[in-house]
Amino acid sequence: MGRKHYGLGLGVLGVAAALVAPSAAMAAEPPLPVAVAKSIPAKVSKASPVRITRTWKDRSGRPVFTTTTATSRVAAEQLLRGTATEVEKPVRALDDPYQSQLWALPKMRATEAWASSTGAGVIVAVLDTGVSASHPDLAGQVLSGYNAFTGATGPGTDVHGHGTHVAGTIAAIAGNNVGVAGVAPNVKILPVKVLQDDGGGTSTSAAQGIVWAADHGADVISMSLGGGYSSSYGDAVAYARSKGVTVVASAGNSRQQGSPVMYPGASPGTIAVAATDSNDVVATFSNAGSYVDVAAPGVDILSTVPGGSYGYKSGTSMAAPHVSALAALLLAKNPQLTPDQVELAMESTAKDLGAAGRDNDYGYGRVDAVAALNAVGGAPAPAPAPAPAPAPAPAGAVISSDATSGQALYNTKVSTVFTVTINGAAASKRSIQICTADKGAAFRCKSGTTKVNGTYTLSRKITFPYEVRLVVPATTKSTVTGESETYSYTVGSEVALAPKKTSLVVTLTGAATQLNKLQRSLDGSSWETDRTFKAAPRSTLNKIKPGYLYRVVVPDTSLVVGSLSDTVQM
Repeated sequence: MGRKHYGLGLGVLGVAAALVAPSAAMAAEPPLPVAVAKSIPAKVSKASPVRITRTWKDRSGRPVFTTTTATSRVAAEQLLRGTATEVEKPVRALDDPYQSQLWALPKMRATEAWASSTGAGVIVAVLDTGVSASHPDLAGQVLSGYNAFTGATGPGTDVHGHGTHVAGTIAAIAGNNVGVAGVAPNVKILPVKVLQDDGGGTSTSAAQGIVWAADHGADVISMSLGGGYSSSYGDAVAYARSKGVTVVASAGNSRQQGSPVMYPGASPGTIAVAATDSNDVVATFSNAGSYVDVAAPGVDILSTVPGGSYGYKSGTSMAAPHVSALAALLLAKNPQLTPDQVELAMESTAKDLGAAGRDNDYGYGRVDAVAALNAVGGAPAPAPAPAPAPAPAPAGAVISSDATSGQALYNTKVSTVFTVTINGAAASKRSIQICTADKGAAFRCKSGTTKVNGTYTLSRKITFPYEVRLVVPATTKSTVTGESETYSYTVGSEVALAPKKTSLVVTLTGAATQLNKLQRSLDGSSWETDRTFKAAPRSTLNKIKPGYLYRVVVPDTSLVVGSLSDTVQM
C-alpha cells in the first residue's frame, strides 16, 4: 500500500513541476547548432516522420547504430541533443553520372541483362586506333595490346580517340560513380592498333590485326572500320572463326552515296551492324544492303575519349561495339556457343523494325540483350546455314578525323580536321562536300577541296549546337565515294564568382535568358537558394549575408549546357 502511495506522489509532483514557470535560476536550453537544426526536414509529422540515429560502441569497440523515430520537430530537436546523434540520411545505388544520357542501354535492355551476364571472363579485341588504357572509366579493363604497323606489343594508347570511344561503349566500368557504363562492363578489352593516329589504315593492317587477336585470346573481335573489298578480310575472318571467335564490324556510313558495300562488314562470317537512333529509326548515314545482319544504337552515343574525358559520336562505328558487347554477354553466359550460334541468338530475338522480317536497312532488327540472353539459357541454338558471299565491290574513300564530339565553350572556335584517303593514299585536291546542321535544322552542304595531304578543316565559332560531316561525292574523274561519321558539338557555359565587400560579382560566358540560382551553405554539405537572377555577362548581387559559403548554378537550356561556379566564402 505504501508502495502505491509513493508512486502516486511521484506522479503528482511531476505534474506540479510541469505547471510551474521556470525561475531565474533555471537556464533555458541553448539552441541547436544551425547546421544541426537545418538537417531536420522542414515538415515533421506522423505522416512525415524523421529518424534520428545514435552511434555507440559495445565493449569490443564494434560500432552499434540505433534509430528513434520523431513525429514532431520538437521531438527531433530533443533527440538531437544527445551525443553522437544525427538525422538519418537516405542513400542510393551509385549510378554513373552520365548514365541518364546513355539512351542506348535501356533501348537494348542492357542494364536489365546484367542480372544474367556482365561479360565476365570474356575478351573483346578492339581493332581500331588504339585504346587509352589510362582512362579512369577503363581502369583495369584494358589488356596489353598490339600495333599492326610496328609489330610491338604493350599498354594501350590512343592519339586519335576513336578506339577509346568504341572501348568505352563495350566495357566502361558500371556503378563506379564515374562517367559512363559499357554494355558489358566486366569484359576485358584487347586493343589492336590497325588504324594510324590520323584514323587511316589498310586492309592488310586490319587483316593482320584479326589474325593476331584470334591468336592471343580474343573471344570477340570488334571492328568499327571499313573500306573496299579485299580477299585478305575473308581469309582472316575465316581463320578467326575456326578458332571460335565471333567477328563484328560496321556496315558503313555511305547511305547518301548509294550504300556501297563495305568490308570487312560484308565479308562472309562477319556480323555487319547498321545504326539506329533513339527512336529506333535507321540513321540517315547508315548503309543499307543484303549484308546487313542486325542494327544497334549509333546516333549521339556518349562514351570515353582520351584525356579522361567523354564525348558524343555518331556512326555505324558506334553501333558495332554495342553488338560486340552483346556477343560478350552471350559468351559469358554460355562459353560453348559457336560464332554462328551467337549470331543466330541475336538475329532471332532482335526487335523487327522497318519492313516485316529481314530487310536491308535493319537486317533482322535492333538487338535486344535480354531476349538474346534468354535464347541461350538452355541448349545451344543450331547453327544457321552459311550465307552466300557478297560480290566484291569497288574500293571507297576512307574518311577519318581528329574530331571528338563533345562540348565547347560558347563563342570559342572549334576546328574539325578531316583526312581523306583512297586506297591508302592521301586524296589530294579532291572535291568534297562539307555538311553542317544547327540543332533542329536540316543539313546544308557546301563544296570544298582537300589539301595536298588529303585534309580539309572546318573552323567556326560555336554559339549554337551543331553537327558536321564530310562527304566525298563521285566526280567525272572518279566514281569513288565516301562519308565520314557525324560529329556533334554542344555549347557550354562558364560562370565565375568573386566576393566584393558585401556583394558578389558574377561573370558568365554563354549567357542566355535562363534564371540562375545563387545558393548558400554553412558548411558545404547542404545548399539552399538565396535568390534567383537573370543571366547576363556580368551581374552584381548586393546585400550578401556574411558567414556563408556561396556558389552560382547555371541551369541547362535547350541551347546551352549549364555550369557551376567555384565556392566562395563571405
